[in-house]
Amino acid sequence: MSVAPQPRPGVAGLDIGGSYLRVHVEDAVTGEHLAGQTLPNTDWNDLSTAGRAALIRAATGQVTPASHRLAAVGVGARGCDSEALTRELHAAVAAEFGPGVTVRVCNDALLVGLAGGYDHAVSVIAGTGAVVGGRTPDGVTILTDGWGWLLGDHGSAPRIVIDALRLYAESLDRGEGDRVFRTFVAGAFDVIEDRRLPGALEGVREELGELAESVFACAEAGSPSARRAIVGNAQRLAGNVAAALRLGVRADAVVGAGAVMVKQPSFRSAFAEALVEQGVTLPLSVLGTEPVFGAVRLAHLAYEEQFA
Repeated sequence: MSVAPQPRPGVAGLDIGGSYLRVHVEDAVTGEHLAGQTLPNTDWNDLSTAGRAALIRAATGQVTPASHRLAAVGVGARGCDSEALTRELHAAVAAEFGPGVTVRVCNDALLVGLAGGYDHAVSVIAGTGAVVGGRTPDGVTILTDGWGWLLGDHGSAPRIVIDALRLYAESLDRGEGDRVFRTFVAGAFDVIEDRRLPGALEGVREELGELAESVFACAEAGSPSARRAIVGNAQRLAGNVAAALRLGVRADAVVGAGAVMVKQPSFRSAFAEALVEQGVTLPLSVLGTEPVFGAVRLAHLAYEEQFA
């Protein structure tokens, strides 16, 4: 009579945003990739903490192969914006999985540094949103910005577009011309008269970030409004890095991610220059992989702690 082999230990990492959930499962010992999936997650902001924990358990159960049992789970989640909120989700997830699974939870921004191979880093996201994050030596999470495009998110695609439009409007008030940006405004918002721009913006607030590539193109073509918006946002983002370090973040590097950071070399260059101006001497790298691998690294570290 043959005996079925015992499942091998596995680890799962989850990167959870407001509209998606990415899960990646590896063998805990060999690091072999076993499975990965991106799932829609539009209800995350409306779920209770218990509901979020149940969703995490269901997602990992759906992806983990029968050949493995989870021994550790790393979670980087939107909404873990304070120590209290992080502890609350950690407790719920740990209870959901039970005593046989070690759980680690952090804010999703912190996955960037972990995915870049650093246990201690300043994580910088500049994409649809923008936030800077890290941890103090005693493990306290520090976040700067991340307030959303209406209040901040300096370095994000929507913020760059908004600031470029604001600077363009200010140039009009001064009687100056910005013909390159004027052409962009006319085409993007279908307005002939500049004074109709505020009304046109009311209908496209959620899609502003999609216009960021055009703003970068305007800067390349000589638009002072676009160029000042890009440089200004890079400087504000670098200032947020400096602020995080002043607040006690322990870091061996600055690791950037997000579409603006990754895809726009002019923004990266301005950001690097601004870091130097702020007195930040840490090496800067741009993440070449998905942040979910930071959650996998978190799970591996949790698994290894079981045998320390």
